[in-house]
Amino acid sequence: MTRTAEAKEIPYFIQVAGCNNCKVFKSYTSLSGTEYGQDHELHAKCVHMGCDRYGHNILAPFITPMEYLRIGLNTGLRKQAVAKTKKVIARFSEFYDHRGRPKPWVVQALSKKKNNAR
Repeated sequence: MTRTAEAKEIPYFIQVAGCNNCKVFKSYTSLSGTEYGQDHELHAKCVHMGCDRYGHNILAPFITPMEYLRIGLNTGLRKQAVAKTKKVIARFSEFYDHRGRPKPWVVQALSKKKNNAR
């Protein structure tokens, strides 16, 4: 692992592998019964966690590159899914490889963080 990689903080939405795995997003969808609307108290948590600064929050959730491909294959929107996947990979290329998988240093850092939390 390089020094730059060690120093680079992994955004929370990448750490949890997409907003669909975030406790805040899950609370919001369970409380509201829908993924649309605005709950300022929970939405503020997206700002607090730093996800909002990247443009991701309850109303604009982050979807991982591999999840975009899965959705695209299941809905028949493969072309659009591939295009969106490429955009996500390009924007977060320091965290994902060219196939949309987390880079080895990301996996290692998250594994280390998880083990330290125990």
